[in-house]
Amino acid sequence: MQLWAVAAASAVLLLVARKARAEVNEARAARAAEELLAEEEVEDRRRRVDASSGPRYLVVVDFECTCEDQEEPYIHEIIEFPAVLLDMRTRREVRHFHAFVKPTERSVLSEFCTRLTGIDQATVDKAETLDRVLVKFCGWLDEFAGENYSLAADCQSDLRHFLLAECRRKKIRVRDAWRSWVDIGRHLMVHFDLRRPGNLQMKLAKVGLTFEGTPHRGLDDARNIGRLALALQERGVSLTVNDGLIKPRRPAVTKKEKRLRSREEETARRRQKKPVVVDW
Repeated sequence: MQLWAVAAASAVLLLVARKARAEVNEARAARAAEELLAEEEVEDRRRRVDASSGPRYLVVVDFECTCEDQEEPYIHEIIEFPAVLLDMRTRREVRHFHAFVKPTERSVLSEFCTRLTGIDQATVDKAETLDRVLVKFCGWLDEFAGENYSLAADCQSDLRHFLLAECRRKKIRVRDAWRSWVDIGRHLMVHFDLRRPGNLQMKLAKVGLTFEGTPHRGLDDARNIGRLALALQERGVSLTVNDGLIKPRRPAVTKKEKRLRSREEETARRRQKKPVVVDW
């Protein structure tokens, strides 16, 4: 009888111990969950501070250009100039700019270009040239964004190979702020650790979005790139300037320095070629 009582008491004590241990584990789990939520709140606050510390606006551009169905090098001219103004604090599109552009180097559009972009010859014939469109674009920027903005695109081509290259050929001055920009595609590659991000539809799919509108329509493309940018910001990506051109104030090496250096190198080469005579 005494053994039975001892066994019962031991069982009760064991149940009490297990219950106490379970309560301790629950308390630890609850405390860990609270700490995790607090950390997430701090991280979210930090992300918002990072977003607010940069330029307030992103100006997303995506140009449509003259083109041919060929692989060899082709000199492109902008024929559609869209821009979407994103407010990075409110995280929404607030305004847009749009203009067609008259090409001057190859004034006649190819059938392939019209089929791809939906832009016909009559549309560009009655449009203004790039220099006049840029005057209007600058006025739009000054009115709605001031100097608190960065240009953005989904790759380097729109600014490096299209806008800046064409302005350089046509001797059109551009603002210094346009020589650096936010490459949204590169931010996507870093965030998802990708080697190649693919086209715009594939980039959108990475953040759970689908393309809205018609591909290769400048304004539709720019708006979808803006949606991609906002989706990356929601995931904690800091959309900083990560691409651009550096324009030095003077050449890194002057012509005189190059001549002196070439003479020194030539002298060094001659000395190396001269046979060495050892007198035993």
